[in-house]
Amino acid sequence: MINLRNAVDYEYVDDVIVEIFDKYKWGLRRLGVNFSQELLETIVYCPHNLENTLIAFCSWVLWLKSKGEKTNPDILSETLIKALKSDSGWIPHNYQKDFLQQHLDILESPQVSLWKVAGKQLGESLRNRVIADISEEGELIFQPNVLLTDEERQKIEGFKVYVAELYL
Repeated sequence: MINLRNAVDYEYVDDVIVEIFDKYKWGLRRLGVNFSQELLETIVYCPHNLENTLIAFCSWVLWLKSKGEKTNPDILSETLIKALKSDSGWIPHNYQKDFLQQHLDILESPQVSLWKVAGKQLGESLRNRVIADISEEGELIFQPNVLLTDEERQKIEGFKVYVAELYL
């Protein structure tokens, strides 16, 4: 996924901005935001209220999706750029913070998300035996030479299909 410091050619990128971006980048990606160079530069130079603007934006997009609205990645990116450039940013209301709280899983990295799903689908014991690691992009790395029953093999193959469909 995007490393903000490497993606933007500036001598200094504030640590706090990077920390906030890293907290929300997976959610923004899952919501359909395109990370154009302009958007990344706008994030780096956001004058104020970066986190509040991201909270309000994510809540807004989640609300649109909950209403069945189709979202366009380019329009989402343009809207986020405008929100970040506005004088006050988007200030979230309490209901928006609550709405995002109900959907915090959208902010999880693929590692955390897949680890949880693997625990549910495979069972925690099997997951812990067979999965060695999960890359930042969500690639599963399996332990080599693990003895498995036929039933366990079938579960793992089904899980691999599920993950492949999830990331199409």
